[in-house]
Amino acid sequence: MKNSNFINESVFKVNIKYTKLQNETKELFFRCLDEGRDIDYFKAKLEQLWGKVDYSYMEDEIIEYGAIIHEYNTKGKEVIQDIPEGQEGSLFALVPISVILAVDKKFQKTKEREYKNSLNSKAYEIDKQEYLKLKVSRYNNQIVPYYSKTTGELIRMVQPSTYNSMIHNTNLTRSGWNTTLNDADNMGVRTFWIPYHSFSCIHCLEHQNRALTKEEVIDLVGYAEETEGDILHPNCKCTLTFYDDRTTMNKPNYSDSELEEQYHIRQKVNSLTLKKEEVATDLRIQKRLGNQNEVDKLNQQRNKINKEIRQLQEALPTSELKKQVVAINR
Repeated sequence: MKNSNFINESVFKVNIKYTKLQNETKELFFRCLDEGRDIDYFKAKLEQLWGKVDYSYMEDEIIEYGAIIHEYNTKGKEVIQDIPEGQEGSLFALVPISVILAVDKKFQKTKEREYKNSLNSKAYEIDKQEYLKLKVSRYNNQIVPYYSKTTGELIRMVQPSTYNSMIHNTNLTRSGWNTTLNDADNMGVRTFWIPYHSFSCIHCLEHQNRALTKEEVIDLVGYAEETEGDILHPNCKCTLTFYDDRTTMNKPNYSDSELEEQYHIRQKVNSLTLKKEEVATDLRIQKRLGNQNEVDKLNQQRNKINKEIRQLQEALPTSELKKQVVAINR
C-alpha cells in the first residue's frame, strides 16, 4: 500500500535525523574532552546543537498524511453529512510533542552528567589518550526506558532516535485511522478493512483482509493499547479503509513464515543502516584521536555491515520488495 510506504519513509526520516543528531553529539563529546573543555563550554555547544531540531517537520508530515488518506477515502464518493472543518472527531488521541521534547531534554541532561563525570575521572587525568580510545566503544545513547503495558516491567532501554520515531509512527497511524473514521461518518460508511502491505508483521497480518464494523475497529484498538501501546503494535503502519461489496481483498501470495522473514529483513536492514551511521561517527572520532588500530577495526566492521545489508536485500523474492528496502535507506 502506498499509504503504508509513506509512513515507512516518514518514520525512517525521523529515525535517521535523530541518529545523526546523536552522532553529532558524540563527536562533540569527544572533541571537547580531547581539547579539555570545561562543562560550561560543552553544555553551551550541546544546547546550540539540539536547539536546531525542527519539530514542525513531524507535525507537517501528520497533516500531509491525513490529507492523503482523506483524498483516497473521498475520491468519487458522495458526502451525505458535511462536518464543519475543526469539528471532526479524534477517536484515537495523538501523543503530544511535549513527550518528544522531554526525551530530548533528558538526553541532553544525561550527556552533561556523563561529560562532567569523564572530566573528573582519574583515568582521564592519568592517561587521556587511552581513556578516550576506550570510551568511544563504551559510550551509548540508551536513555529512555521502554515498559510492558501489561506487566509494567522494563523491556529495554532505547535511544531517542528509536523512541521518538516510534511516537511519530504512532501519531501517523492514529491520524490516518481518525481521518478514515471521520470520512466514514460523512459518507455513511459503516464497514472497514485493513489491506495487506509489504513487510507487515505477524501482529498486523492477523487483522488484515477481513471486514470490520466500526465497533470492531474500536475494540481492536482498545485491545491493542492494553497489550502493546499502539494500534496493533508500536511499529504498526496499517491503513484503515472503507469496505463494500465491490472491495477486492489483497491477501499476500506468501506463506506465514515467508511473510515473517520479509518483515525481519526490513527491520534488520533498517537497524544495520542506522548502525552504519554510528560506525562512521566512531571512525571520525578515532581518526581525530589518532588511533589507527581502532580505525582499522571500524573499517572492517563497516564492510561487514555493508555485506550483511546486500545479503539481506538479495534474500527478498522480488525486485519490487528489494527496491522498497533500498528506498527507505536514502
